[in-house]
Amino acid sequence: MDADALLENIAVQAQATQRNDMIRADELLSMEFEPLQFVVDGVIATGLTLLVAAPKIGKSWMALDLAYQVARGGKAFGAIPVQTRPVLYLALEDGQRRLNARMRKLGCCKTENLFFITKTSDIDADIDDFMKVNAKQHPLVIVDTLQKYRETKPASRSDSAYERDYAIVGGLQRRVLEAEGSLLILHHDRKAGSGDFVESVSGTNGIAGSADTIITINRPRVAADAVLSVTSRDAMEGEYAVRFDDGRWMLEGGDLEQAAQAVVQARVHARNGDRANDILDCVIRHPQGVRPYEVSEALGDISPKDASNYLRRLTERGLIANTARGVYAPVA
Repeated sequence: MDADALLENIAVQAQATQRNDMIRADELLSMEFEPLQFVVDGVIATGLTLLVAAPKIGKSWMALDLAYQVARGGKAFGAIPVQTRPVLYLALEDGQRRLNARMRKLGCCKTENLFFITKTSDIDADIDDFMKVNAKQHPLVIVDTLQKYRETKPASRSDSAYERDYAIVGGLQRRVLEAEGSLLILHHDRKAGSGDFVESVSGTNGIAGSADTIITINRPRVAADAVLSVTSRDAMEGEYAVRFDDGRWMLEGGDLEQAAQAVVQARVHARNGDRANDILDCVIRHPQGVRPYEVSEALGDISPKDASNYLRRLTERGLIANTARGVYAPVA
């Protein structure tokens, strides 16, 4: 590089470093940031969260109980302590009568931190006003549902479906981040199943792509057990076993770690035969280890030889561990 080119390159770099929107890598790496904040630890981060499920699966019940627990500083999913903060629930598909009945069924008590709107002419203004008035307390706003919100936004002939979805959800996401609050939006999933739960979000990728966190509920209709799948921009990801019981969603096992293990265990059971599952459950009940004859005695209808064969196959699949000669225990 000749002298003139070198001087020009230095001038360009000097001019670039004066821009307010540019930062060098070493400066970025030297910065310290506050830890990621959560409305519900490990599940709902601050920002915009989509709660996605098929119609009539129970997502409105989940959102209502979450609203109540957050407003009073209770426990989300019956297990995760949450910090109290003001909550606005925009119940755009329900009336006051239905909300009253559901709150009574959930055993809700009076709380000054929880507010409802069932009819409105300006959702954006409602959100902005609530965020502004409660800014110091990092409020939570729940919108039930995204479709009802979209109906208030006239479509532009020049915008594609993706551009419209991204503008609607992205606009909400920016509004919430600027207000340092959180927004939970209920949304329906696609009718066709998908192997990737993020792809199950109904609409274009403009919806999923604008969200900070996506939560899906996978529950066979009329069944109580379900899987809560969570992912976010900040690499928070997991699947947790939950149960829908008389209007309330409860975490299986009492915490996220046990709920995640319950999902894995359920999938293992689905791949096993009934007899293998019986023996696996027997081993899990004996963390100190168990021998084939003890499995035979516990189950009563299998010989020690057959029990030994099952135990060996479960060990080969990595579902249990052979901790000593003839002794089998749960995987640590």
